[in-house]
Amino acid sequence: MLENSFLIDTVTNKCGTVVPVIFLIGSLSKAQFCTVLGHPISKPIWADLSDSEIIERFGRMCINLSHYHSRS
Repeated sequence: MLENSFLIDTVTNKCGTVVPVIFLIGSLSKAQFCTVLGHPISKPIWADLSDSEIIERFGRMCINLSHYHSRS
């Protein structure tokens, strides 16, 4: 439960919108960052990504979620 509240606070601060955690986890699992239960997936190829590239990818997903929720 604590992990979920952290994700909500992080997303709210970064995206400026409230995104339900279930949709965020769904998006992350679709992009193969985590399982459908929210557990992270480790991939050796990600070891070559810089911190800024990882943050940029996550930021793009937040923006896409924000656009999706602002249309409805």
